[in-house]
Amino acid sequence: MAAFWPASSWPVTFVACSGGFENMVYAFGFGYGLSMMANAGLTAVIARHKHKAVTPFGLACCGLYALYGLRLTTYELRRNSEPSYAPRLESLQLKSDMMGLGPKFAIVAGVSFAQALYALPLAIATSPTAARARPLLRGLGWAGVGISAAGLLLEHLADEQKLAGKRADPKGPVMDGLYSYLKHPNYFGEILFHCGISCMGISGTPMQVFACIFPTFFMAFTLQNAARRSDREADHKYKRIDGYAEWSTTTPVLLPGLRGVAPPGEGAA
Repeated sequence: MAAFWPASSWPVTFVACSGGFENMVYAFGFGYGLSMMANAGLTAVIARHKHKAVTPFGLACCGLYALYGLRLTTYELRRNSEPSYAPRLESLQLKSDMMGLGPKFAIVAGVSFAQALYALPLAIATSPTAARARPLLRGLGWAGVGISAAGLLLEHLADEQKLAGKRADPKGPVMDGLYSYLKHPNYFGEILFHCGISCMGISGTPMQVFACIFPTFFMAFTLQNAARRSDREADHKYKRIDGYAEWSTTTPVLLPGLRGVAPPGEGAA
């Protein structure tokens, strides 16, 4: 495994995402979290085996991956046990039960392959190349650590606020706190985290740098589509809630400074 790392991470992430054969949401939630922890631990061990020592920068990167994976996994466990999330989980389970083995395999393989790509920034960050890089590249790498840490903190706070809000009012939207600034502050934190990951591999070859950056654009595209889908559902579900229409039309969706789009039929209200 060590000789082919990070390419050999794919079988590991495939196993981590295999819960998707039971329910597709497990591939994305638990699979993602377990993959990040596995990538962090195995990369640190392999780097130690290959290079005898791991630099503070490499340890910081591995630590952030592990912390991200631990936070996501424990959050998924708690959210899935919440009564307010039960209808959503049942709906996803029904969709999964109606899927054949082929589509499930495609989901698990696709998600696990994407997670395998995330081992590359760590492999670069823990290699001698990162330690010998020019000061500018080393500075960008540490900047990536800071950006990822900020994104992880924001995502954690937003997720915890929404979880608490749904406990207090399972049928109402969360529109205060961080959600008064963005409709999806948790998604914005996720994007920041992945932008930081891209910087961690900045000292690699041009092809490696591209491979580190590509998943960030893919994740941003995925989150943008998820935000649009969530907003359409929310506009229908909460249209009679006091203050929702104004919040929906005036609050930026995903990025600060970009205003929301008025739901159909409400722009002239």
